[in-house]
Amino acid sequence: MIIQEDLQFHTPVDVDHRWAETYWFGLYVPEANLYGWVYMVFRAGTGAMMCDVEFIDTNSRDMFDARYIDIQNHLPIPERLDDFTLPNGMSFTAITPAQYRMDYMGADNTEMHLDFQGIHQPYDIHDPNIDPMARTNAHDAVEHSGFGSAYASHFDLTTRVTGTISVRGEQYEVNCLATQDHSWGPRPEREMRPMGYVNAHFADDYVVQTIWEFDPSRADGQQHVFKHGYAVVNGTLIGGVAGSLQIDHRGLFPESLELTMTDQNGTIHTMTGTPRAYNNWVPYGCCPTGHAMVEWTTSTGAVGLGTSMEAYPLDTVTGGFLHPDIRMSSPLRTDAHK
Repeated sequence: MIIQEDLQFHTPVDVDHRWAETYWFGLYVPEANLYGWVYMVFRAGTGAMMCDVEFIDTNSRDMFDARYIDIQNHLPIPERLDDFTLPNGMSFTAITPAQYRMDYMGADNTEMHLDFQGIHQPYDIHDPNIDPMARTNAHDAVEHSGFGSAYASHFDLTTRVTGTISVRGEQYEVNCLATQDHSWGPRPEREMRPMGYVNAHFADDYVVQTIWEFDPSRADGQQHVFKHGYAVVNGTLIGGVAGSLQIDHRGLFPESLELTMTDQNGTIHTMTGTPRAYNNWVPYGCCPTGHAMVEWTTSTGAVGLGTSMEAYPLDTVTGGFLHPDIRMSSPLRTDAHK
């Protein structure tokens, strides 16, 4: 269970450079085909942190086609995790584990003023009272997390995101569902594990969130193994117990997706997706990530938006490990959804 004290740093006494705490926040502006995110990585053992603010609105493998990127890798780590202001213009307040405030004054008339309100309790993937896939043995929990020790402690939280943003002077109102997360544990940049993170959000607060073990050496429909996930249906949080994910790739990026998750009540959630915007995301210099805003359609015809991420750690996928069908595919920029 995630408690108020988990809004503070979890720095171990013998902390070294591998230890990390992270926050992920995303948002969608469907009418503008705009997808934005904030990612923060705090490295207490080095005294530095990374803050990444990005917006994309088209399908492109080239990072210079993004609407806005502000990545700063060596900001000084703040004294507190729950309330801070950074030199890049980011101010952040964690009010409760399910409620956050973010203000950002960036470059070129880009800013954000956003509130994030959880629609369920934080989904602790290591609490068997919350997640039916949780493992009680610490070693097994790490091995089953989907991201190794990086997810030694991890929770997901679907939020209602409201407020205003301006991207290079263009202003937008924000009112969407998006899934956020917070993690802490050893996160070495060597032997980082490939992983997938895929979710979908629909009207009436219907949500499916999933975490996957990912093997990019395979192209036989067996790349993804379900590790954790949940559905939110009529305001009720329901843990996932099984799933399947099929992604047809254009290089590192999805061209089409088929997602199925079975929750612990036996309900099977099925949907297909196509990317409305994607780009190469490099949250770590060692790990390019195929990152997309996906339009999903359920088996009953409901339409929603979500995120697909597949991480490709370079020390793992180099040396001939990456399957040729992925490595040799070369997507071109498309402006179909811009």
